Amino acid sequence: MLVLGIDPGLRFTGFGLIDEKFKVAGHGIIKPRGESLAEKLHSIYQQFNDIIQEYSPDVAVIESTIYYRNVKTALTLGAVRGILLLGLQENGIRFFEVSPTKIKLSLTGVGRAKKEQLEYMVKKILSLKEDISSHESDALALSLWFLKRKKHAVFS
Repeated sequence: MLVLGIDPGLRFTGFGLIDEKFKVAGHGIIKPRGESLAEKLHSIYQQFNDIIQEYSPDVAVIESTIYYRNVKTALTLGAVRGILLLGLQENGIRFFEVSPTKIKLSLTGVGRAKKEQLEYMVKKILSLKEDISSHESDALALSLWFLKRKKHAVFS
């Protein structure tokens, strides 16, 4: 089983793939091209589909929407999440949504852990030596959460 974790964002969308043996199969960042929102969304959609075609994940986990005070930011992130969910649906990939707080609590023991704490735990659990961005770390954390829960038979 290959799990795709997705940390959605308009500037950077992180992705991370981990197999059931907790081995990293790939990770990276989708950087949109274009000037307009439509061009950027289309670019993210195309790059995301390329990742799906390259790795053929069995399941995906995407960060759920969190509360934003800035309505424009929330709407833009919603558009990004929408095209990512569309890509998963079109490719027949089952997905789960989970909050950042739940991920942090699961991997660090603290729901409000700082990004650096989560990144440290992700690198430690996966024995990663190279530097990774916070977007990649968040995406890998999502995959880890799923595999950790699956190991305890929460998802059958």
